[in-house]
Amino acid sequence: MRKHRTDLAYEEVLDLQDNENFTHTKKAYRGITTHHISIHHPCEEIDKQPGEYVTIELDDLNDASQREEAIAVTSDCLKQIISGLPTQGTRALIVGLGNQEITADSLGPMAAREVIVTAHLHRLNEAELAQGTSEVAVIVPGVMGQTGLETAEFVQAVARQFKPDFVIAIDALATRSIERINRVIQISDTGIQPGGGVGNHRKVLNEELAQAPVVAIGVATVVSIEALIDQVLSTIQCGDYEKVMEHIHYQESYQMVVTPKEMDEEVKHLTEVISTAINQVLHPRYAQM
Repeated sequence: MRKHRTDLAYEEVLDLQDNENFTHTKKAYRGITTHHISIHHPCEEIDKQPGEYVTIELDDLNDASQREEAIAVTSDCLKQIISGLPTQGTRALIVGLGNQEITADSLGPMAAREVIVTAHLHRLNEAELAQGTSEVAVIVPGVMGQTGLETAEFVQAVARQFKPDFVIAIDALATRSIERINRVIQISDTGIQPGGGVGNHRKVLNEELAQAPVVAIGVATVVSIEALIDQVLSTIQCGDYEKVMEHIHYQESYQMVVTPKEMDEEVKHLTEVISTAINQVLHPRYAQM
């Protein structure tokens, strides 16, 4: 198979041996497999920024008990990433990236809107109501086609005013494998590129732009047509493999992404997992309810 673009660090290192550029640790926890990938240096073989990446492999989220397990693991992994940030504060800006009008790109806005907002309680000195919670603000900036503004610059303007200790950005990602669609959550401390999951790359949202560490939570919701056809052809060992792939690569009409027909229901489940995990991490009071 050719090496197609992916937003998942796990896919970048899948066929590589640990070396001075990265380490890859696999763990099983609550019946769920996680991969912790530390990229130490920029390198040609891994097209990802240096930093920490945690990948959580999911199973059937239609089962409520499995969603509970996924929430617990996602919560623990998010705590792990946040605890490694160069900040001790708890003021957080949650950013739901994407376009809610497109199902495969709606995860960010949907999950962000389920996060408990408390910044106003802290600022109004509502001590009793704010007790056991972090100071959390939420924005859903939309996409450039809706606002006419660069999403990252929108976030930059809000962050400049709110001055968060860290930002949590939620977005859709792209995978190289159809088996990983809606089955992988990635949490990283390296920022995110809005629109990357659907191939519409915008300005990178990172610590330099936000003036605060940016934790990215993403789910692989799409796979490109090119990667999908490549996967199928390599499986059946097509005799004209290279010729077919070269044709697809240079045809603009084939530059599309694919998503499963069950996407609506699966995005609802993923929204529950991610938003609940964020609430549990940022609001200990909520976790005890």
